[in-house]
Amino acid sequence: MKTRTIAAAMLLLGLALTSGCAKGATPTATVAPGPTSAPTIDPVLSPTSLPPGGVDVAWQHIVQPTGTALARVNGEEVDSEEFLAVLKRQLHVVTAQYAVDWNEPSNQSLIPGFEDQILSQMIQDVLLRQLATAEGITVTDEDIETERASIEKEVVSSGQYPTWEAFLLAMGSNPKDFGEQIRTYLYYKKLLSLHGGPTEVEQVNARHILVDSEEKGQEVLKKLKEGATFADLAKEYSTDTGSASSGGDLGWFPRGMMVTEFEEAAFTLPIGETSGLIKTDFGYHIIQVVDRGTRPLPAEMLEQHQQEAFGAWYDAEYENAKIETLVTFETPEPTLTPTS
Repeated sequence: MKTRTIAAAMLLLGLALTSGCAKGATPTATVAPGPTSAPTIDPVLSPTSLPPGGVDVAWQHIVQPTGTALARVNGEEVDSEEFLAVLKRQLHVVTAQYAVDWNEPSNQSLIPGFEDQILSQMIQDVLLRQLATAEGITVTDEDIETERASIEKEVVSSGQYPTWEAFLLAMGSNPKDFGEQIRTYLYYKKLLSLHGGPTEVEQVNARHILVDSEEKGQEVLKKLKEGATFADLAKEYSTDTGSASSGGDLGWFPRGMMVTEFEEAAFTLPIGETSGLIKTDFGYHIIQVVDRGTRPLPAEMLEQHQQEAFGAWYDAEYENAKIETLVTFETPEPTLTPTS
């Protein structure tokens, strides 16, 4: 099952559309990992000066849901009135930011998917809050204000918006709604710290020599046995331009960073030992393990590992939750206006 990653875009849109949303293009809905600070926002048009074919046109192609509940999450309803408010706000933002012309049939056909993405995000947000509450997690008004002030500082200092109010206007939001989006985001951050997996994992410090043929690999192994140093042979023979000049040094790495065959050898070889030829799609490797131990993950890897661990936990919770979707979104047939 595809991991339902909780988006930091919930702070702004709940979902984001790529810049391919211009006239006639196909927007792609994406959910992005949560930032630790304010996201970088592309300049947008003012929602009060939307291009032709704006939100009013898009709204004509939306089937208004019947009933008060669009979904239930463990018995808690996702309200249709709230959904429509979020939908209109998101349409304003996307239409302004990417100058989407909703008169284009190709763009109109995307509306049901847009609605479905928003409802899906709202369902995830409800479950996220439920999970946080069940674990005794709280988010205070002071927490929200601290995060909001941090975002405001970065937004205004970026120069893309003259004031915080201009930013909220461009995002189609208001202080109350934005505060609730921050609350959900902070729930996510606190749950991530509990279910994001360890920050220290087993890692290997290794070096390798990569060659393109078995014959060449055997030649290198023979020279190693004759007493040549690994580093010198790496500089002479290795086709890995990223490590050859440093004697084949790959530094420290955890599991999941290398192809399977390479990883298995690196994590099973005793410290100080050198492997035979290890064949992968890249060629033939000779690996030498320099050291092994439990070490903190570097920052650039930590976020990915935490999100993967959190995603696995959240997926399991999602599967165990009672989630009922009570509506199917469809594009209505266009109304034909008789000609006189």
